[in-house]
Amino acid sequence: MSSLQYEDLHLDDISWRIWVGTLTTIIPATIVVVLRFVARYVSRAGLWWDDYTIVISLVLNWAMDALRWAQVLQFGLGKHNYQITDATFQSFGKTFIGSQVIYFTTAVFTKVSLLLLYYRIFGVVRTFRWALWISFGLVISYFISCTIVSIVSCSPVPKFWDPSLPGYCIDEVAFFRWNGFANMALDILVLCLPYPMAWRLQTSIRQKFILTGIFLLGGFSVCVVSVLRIVSFDFVTLEDVTYVSVTPSTWSSIEQSVGVICACLPTLRPLVRRLYGASSNTPEWRSGSTPNSSQRSSFPLRNSCADEENSPGIAVPSCPQEVRKSEPQCSDPQPSAPGEGQSIDEGKSQALRPVSFA
Repeated sequence: MSSLQYEDLHLDDISWRIWVGTLTTIIPATIVVVLRFVARYVSRAGLWWDDYTIVISLVLNWAMDALRWAQVLQFGLGKHNYQITDATFQSFGKTFIGSQVIYFTTAVFTKVSLLLLYYRIFGVVRTFRWALWISFGLVISYFISCTIVSIVSCSPVPKFWDPSLPGYCIDEVAFFRWNGFANMALDILVLCLPYPMAWRLQTSIRQKFILTGIFLLGGFSVCVVSVLRIVSFDFVTLEDVTYVSVTPSTWSSIEQSVGVICACLPTLRPLVRRLYGASSNTPEWRSGSTPNSSQRSSFPLRNSCADEENSPGIAVPSCPQEVRKSEPQCSDPQPSAPGEGQSIDEGKSQALRPVSFA
């Protein structure tokens, strides 16, 4: 092959964007997840389902990026259609469906991890639990519908990677664009859920702004990347899909890595406090569980002032008004024995028991 032919074949190869976009985000996402578990250890908070699901999301994110790299190295991603063989193009089409399924699965696990974190922190409030269950339903519905459409977007299915077959396909570009809007709407919903609860906490305005700012930072970052991903579909044409899909594929990978990072941000405060030498006994913002707890549960017991609405993971200053009203007075730091001191009615005592989510 002459040098001129080689130059013609590689001049328009933009596969390097995949490498830059994936590696510069998946590595920080991995580091942040590791720091999340370090923060759990530092705060002596037990692991729960929000931690397990974010690990699953990270593993799926690595799988999606690995599939992108395989598409670059083996299946022509980043090159023009005329530069690859028909067999290579068909292999690219098959792996493309796989990458879409992994994308939706990663997205749902990231959102579920955040919702479980909210449940862990604010789950004692009945109205908030209902909001969480509705959000769970919307997220799962989004995942199921988008996954099915991705797999059966062509009839017969093999027509997706072999256009010569008889049949029909939906408008793939329109589908990707509108599911991008739906995904961004769910991101906004999930990220806005904790704001009302954060502002009902009995703490200083400064602490409320800090807590709200953490969620806003994550929400803003994810939404910016989602918008860029949606805009990138305006330049996609199916006539040269291996070339023009590089930018949307890159933004899809970046979006999921940023989502993992943002889902971990609220859990890192105990680690930040330790690094800055903050005392673990600081009354304004305590760590996730009581230092002397011998048993861990999904929610700390809320029957004494020492166990005030402290959730494992993110440090919550104090509990909302409606939860605090059902607690004993702080003048009696030790819980009274049965039959001694205050009695709590059956309805209220139910809210004070540890809750398990299974």
